[in-house]
Amino acid sequence: MSSYIYKSAIELAGLIRDGKASSTDIIREHLEQIKRYNNTLNALISIFEDEALMAAAECDNETREGKSRGPLHGVPVTIKEQFWIKGKHSNTNFKMLKDFVAPEDAVIVDRIRKAGAIILGQTNVPRNLIDYQVNGDLYPEGKNPYDTDYSPGGSTGGGAAALAAGFTPLELGGDFGGSVRVPSNFCGLYGLKPTENTVPLHGNIPLSKNAKTFLVHMAQAGPLARNIDDLELLWKIIVGQHDSDRNIPDINWKQPIKNSLSDHKIAWTDSWPGYETSSQISNAIKSFSEKLIANGCNIEKKIPDETLHTESLKTWVGLFPYIIAQSTPWYIRSIIKMQLYKGLLKGMRSDSPQFTKPMNDAFKMSANHYGEVLLQRSLMTQRWENFFEEYDFLICPVAYGPAYKRCKTGNKLSYDGKEMIYVNYVWPYVACFNASGNPSITIPLGIGKEGLPIGVQIVGKYWSEPELINFAKQVAKLTVGFVKPNNFEI
Repeated sequence: MSSYIYKSAIELAGLIRDGKASSTDIIREHLEQIKRYNNTLNALISIFEDEALMAAAECDNETREGKSRGPLHGVPVTIKEQFWIKGKHSNTNFKMLKDFVAPEDAVIVDRIRKAGAIILGQTNVPRNLIDYQVNGDLYPEGKNPYDTDYSPGGSTGGGAAALAAGFTPLELGGDFGGSVRVPSNFCGLYGLKPTENTVPLHGNIPLSKNAKTFLVHMAQAGPLARNIDDLELLWKIIVGQHDSDRNIPDINWKQPIKNSLSDHKIAWTDSWPGYETSSQISNAIKSFSEKLIANGCNIEKKIPDETLHTESLKTWVGLFPYIIAQSTPWYIRSIIKMQLYKGLLKGMRSDSPQFTKPMNDAFKMSANHYGEVLLQRSLMTQRWENFFEEYDFLICPVAYGPAYKRCKTGNKLSYDGKEMIYVNYVWPYVACFNASGNPSITIPLGIGKEGLPIGVQIVGKYWSEPELINFAKQVAKLTVGFVKPNNFEI
């Protein structure tokens, strides 16, 4: 039995600090776990064994000298392949970018290193980060640790699988349309999409060789972890202003914290207008809400009006092409468009016609249209802020159901007696908060009837992360939390 696999990052840091464990032993055990099971999951696409062991030895020397690099001194982490690591390939599983080598660390990668963390490797992603499962041109298909026939989610699917399988205690992911929250949900983890424009994105998504930054609309980087305290720690490390990103405001994160469930006014819903959830997810959220009521929480069922949800999704499809185009050569943009229309969005014309025109209009790249969408977005975000003036948080689904079986991108899915297009299984439940920019955190509720994790997301107002995380800590005590998959012995 391993001593260190599945321990939290905070526990591991404490063991190293107190001289009860060496970073070298911890890193070696995690590398052995990766070697043992990665060929089954394809969670990591590169492993930095020699560099990691060398860094661990340096950390151990510093520990003996009474020195510490930071709160993650000597602790292993993995990084989604989306983010630059100096000298390493960063190609987003796309053959046209297979030779791209990062010239420097992304800002948030640099921050993680300076906090003392040791990077074990890069985690698998779908082609161009555009999918809710993990497949592409260059790497083997990613699989879910709870059942390898199922998807780990996307686009941070490899990172979520790595966490659940005990490869790492922390993962750095990115969320543009649910890419932190969906994999966290499918793999029974905690995942945070921070408020838009709070985490610098310099060194992110190498769609052109000269691109160092990324248009900040809707996209954000965020942590994944097996417990809420680790999640909070990594968020604190990556958040905050940087000279590379002038859009990040100076935020006072020391907000008043409500320490009792009874101090909160919470809204909940088990579906969105036009997007019901499976009976399993609906029942889980209802049961969770009843548990909160029994523990003194002021909570009521409240669905934000249909037009707000629909306008949020229209904003997302209206802005998406501009975001992928701003640092993308035309020929790559054409490939991405084809990838969307022939894959992920296949069938949307008949199932979701209200979104096909905004997407088509956006791909024409009209400046007037872009301005109109930004205006619509401003009005929409204000309506969400009005909602959060009445309620502290909103509890809502992450997806229609638990993880689905791996399949060809664009296929229709059948679950709970209902058939739906691929994208509508997850996109409507998460992309609305990328469009609005609100922070959202996923928490696991347990294991469902298929042996797969099920979870819920909690959404807050802009810049409410300290209070949101604190509330998640309180409600997490009422759940089973992360449950280890039984396929991976240690």
